[in-house]
Amino acid sequence: MQKKILLWLVIFICVVSVRGLAAERVPLRVAQFPLTVQSYRTPPQDVQDQLERLVDRSLHIPLNATLQAVAYIPEKECLAALETVQNGVSGKVKMKALMRPLAEQLRADLIVMPVLTGYEQYQTMSWHRWGRYITRSYAAVEIVGYDKSKDEVFCKGASRHFNDEYSTQGDVRNMAYEVMDEALRRAKVHERIWIWNK
Repeated sequence: MQKKILLWLVIFICVVSVRGLAAERVPLRVAQFPLTVQSYRTPPQDVQDQLERLVDRSLHIPLNATLQAVAYIPEKECLAALETVQNGVSGKVKMKALMRPLAEQLRADLIVMPVLTGYEQYQTMSWHRWGRYITRSYAAVEIVGYDKSKDEVFCKGASRHFNDEYSTQGDVRNMAYEVMDEALRRAKVHERIWIWNK
């Protein structure tokens, strides 16, 4: 019984001290934008949801409710700021060029904007392979963002092509998940949030 009381006391002290440290730290302001689809074909909603979950996972901080290490800027506020910044520039500009003014508008320390630039799959008949069907698939993703700690605008992408008889490797859904994961790693999204959190 005394061991249980001692254990609960230790847990309580740890929680109180962690909250005290969290109160001293100014949380990192993160603007996580929803998936922007710029591909010729729009993927089904479940694919878009899964791609956004991959972004969520890369920006996740365990026990953030207690630590309060990261303050996620509401999506509605992010989209309104993006519209304001886009209206303030003339002509067509690349998303990358909008990152610094967008960070200033949102007072964001980190911006992460996933963009699906390619998503297609179709079949053609191959006469070179005795009339068999060939699956042609393509998926591409870019992660555009801004990291205030390094004053760095970044744009990292990944893509996959498949041109063969059908297999699960050529399924455009799977390819989209793979390229999103790779683009997030190339953009070092997880590292950026964890380096600040240390």
